[in-house]
Amino acid sequence: MKYGSFILLMLFVLLIGSRVGFSQIKVSGFVSDSLTGERLIGANIYTPRQQQGTVSDNNGFFSLLLPKEDSVCISYTGYKPKFISLTGDDDGQLHIQLTPGRALEGVAIYARQRTTPNVSKMSMKEILSIPSQTGKPDVMKALHLHPGIQSQSEASALLLVRGGSPGENLYLFDNVPVIYVNHLGGFMSVFNPDIINNIELYKGGFPAQYGGKLSAVVDITQREGTRAKHQGSLSIGITDLSLLLEGPLNDKVTYIFTGRKTLFDLFLLGASAIGENGAIFSYGFHDVNGKISWRPNEKNSLHLNLYQGDDYLNFWLKNKQSGETNKNRVNTTWGNWLGSLHWKRVIASNLFSENILSLTRYRLKKREASTYFYGDTNVYHADSRFLSRLQDLAYQSNWKYNPYEGWKMKWGLKASFLQFIPSTTYSSQTEGLRDKTTINTYETTIYIDNNFYLGAGFHLNAGLRAIKFFTDVRLPIKLEPRLSLHKQFGNQKLSISYMQTNQFAQLLLTPGSIASNEVWIPSGKGIPPSSAEQYTLNWMGSFDNDGYQAEVSLYYKTMKNLTSFREGFSSLRGTANWHSRVGSGGTGIAYGLEAQLRKSRGDWTGFLSYGWSRTTRTFPFLNGGKVFPYAYDRPHTASLTIRHDFSPRYALSLAWVYQTGTPYTPVIGKQLTPSFYPNDEGEYDYYEALIYGDRNSARMRDYHRMDVALTIRNRNREGEVKSAWTFSIYNLYNRKNPVYYYYNNNNTDEIIDPSTYSESNSPFTLHQLALFPLIPTVSYRCYFDVKRIKKGSIAQRFKKWLYYENKK
Repeated sequence: MKYGSFILLMLFVLLIGSRVGFSQIKVSGFVSDSLTGERLIGANIYTPRQQQGTVSDNNGFFSLLLPKEDSVCISYTGYKPKFISLTGDDDGQLHIQLTPGRALEGVAIYARQRTTPNVSKMSMKEILSIPSQTGKPDVMKALHLHPGIQSQSEASALLLVRGGSPGENLYLFDNVPVIYVNHLGGFMSVFNPDIINNIELYKGGFPAQYGGKLSAVVDITQREGTRAKHQGSLSIGITDLSLLLEGPLNDKVTYIFTGRKTLFDLFLLGASAIGENGAIFSYGFHDVNGKISWRPNEKNSLHLNLYQGDDYLNFWLKNKQSGETNKNRVNTTWGNWLGSLHWKRVIASNLFSENILSLTRYRLKKREASTYFYGDTNVYHADSRFLSRLQDLAYQSNWKYNPYEGWKMKWGLKASFLQFIPSTTYSSQTEGLRDKTTINTYETTIYIDNNFYLGAGFHLNAGLRAIKFFTDVRLPIKLEPRLSLHKQFGNQKLSISYMQTNQFAQLLLTPGSIASNEVWIPSGKGIPPSSAEQYTLNWMGSFDNDGYQAEVSLYYKTMKNLTSFREGFSSLRGTANWHSRVGSGGTGIAYGLEAQLRKSRGDWTGFLSYGWSRTTRTFPFLNGGKVFPYAYDRPHTASLTIRHDFSPRYALSLAWVYQTGTPYTPVIGKQLTPSFYPNDEGEYDYYEALIYGDRNSARMRDYHRMDVALTIRNRNREGEVKSAWTFSIYNLYNRKNPVYYYYNNNNTDEIIDPSTYSESNSPFTLHQLALFPLIPTVSYRCYFDVKRIKKGSIAQRFKKWLYYENKK
């Protein structure tokens, strides 16, 4: 049996982990901020005497089995550590509140860094300090700076992880999948940093609870809202206006709300409306997040999450001349809707559960209409529409259990009803609806994950995930083994891991398209599930009392049954027979080295990252079946991020990035091609056509740029930030980085006489398109406290709100 050896290993490690601990107490609880009540994710709970510990999870929850009459230290970077002495009567749940350390006190407070192999983590402080194109922080763009992670293009927020494709990443928002993650064609991401508590990106060695995608997991945890008071912030930049509101509804219920709306679409609409050509244009986005959290008692909490976000591209044109009127309109809308209900429960001091009911929907719709009037008579009208949609209704139950000291278990299940509409078209010219395709599928998953401490610094992670996908053809149950072995050497750790993953929903991207570039299709007839195997060797260490952290990784990944457009196609628009345009059976290989050095203490902080990698693809219907470099194969990537805090008021940050040029398919010659139909004289006309070489056999210029940002924070009398200005420059030295190459030949559209034709008479030249020159930006954010603006005149209230001042 293919997985027999792994299943026997799972049984063995379960047996060796089932030793009974004596004279122990079970300690569990939550770690939170003493001022806001916000749960702290990744807090360290450590026993100095036993040299053992754990970290709080994404719910701020932890569980430990300790000898009686021991002591624990709870720490979190930026907070004052707390020491607790335990006795035999302390077997139960703790509620630990850590007090933030004040910079005004002149004491920097740090916690020991507990890092995980193959996982990239960024604090919100780091994300907020990284310069961006818009002058406002963006989570996805910040993750591009880590080794092993590349961007699709300069204008894209999509992640390419260890040779994978943009559609091979699982994005989770409080454990609920988000299908579409871009705004403005990838210029920004849908994740509003105002509502984010924690973010982790898994590049390999996934725990068994994660699956459904081949390459990476981006796990984002939302905040719950402060329990202290009603407060918020207002921010404005060159792209959008954003609002944050949060606070308590009573002593058990909190809320948080964020909203963003672009401003330039309104300016585009107004500017084009006053033009003389009759064209009106508008392009922008909005998104809103809302979360309500209710903790009826110490062991239960309920959470309601809502998200809605859309991009829209609209165009109207009206021409009126000599009694004739032409009206044209194009309206395109695409985005997400997400709703989820969470029930979290501490069943026992060593048993925790979370149950989630969720509904996620992504849809892309486009309408084109054209009307012709002669006088008041409607002579002609045409209306066409396109719709693509993916909807996921799911229930999942996740459990965590610590049976004995040194053994942690996770298990769970998930059931999903997925509805795919890859392509639906409507045309008034063909008597209504046509080419409608709706595919209903079901996916069920169960998993178990074990973490064992084997002694002598050895830790073993062993997990298994089983998936059954129900579609129009019978597919076998897919088993995904996960195995990792770690050896701790003081402040250093050596790890080796292996994992298998499968993907049942495939993403088709339209290159260069803003409004219709993402369509999802399910596995089924002719489209088998894609799969991947990855091996990873990782070393990490910390030095200078954890002031510096270093990490080096080697990986090798193979991919099978990959899906792509066939030669000559790049979109599903215009047909529902999408099988004819899509092919499967592709294979891929990716391997590389990643290294990062990080400085996390002092006035100067930052990190240096480097990655070397190669990735190839083979499709039977592309490039003549020969191996070719993947479209995003960039052998060398590097980044440097530096932040310097001059004082509590001033901070300067710098980011430099470098990537090897993107592959492209070059032209190697030209030829005369006859027209498909004869002309009026019965003869064929000849045109010039380009001859292309092997797929992706040439490269664009290397990509690099430098960004800088200066942040000025104003504080009130209590030392709290009341407002902040951010001045940034994108692409400081004005590097003209290519987005794509194109060939220019003025004769390609002209009829050519074959008897006088010579290639030397019509040379073609290669050109590049560069989008983003040096861009200066500015953004402003002000914070407000509702209690401070309830009394006084309108002017006094506005001053208290704007400057966040204390009452005298």
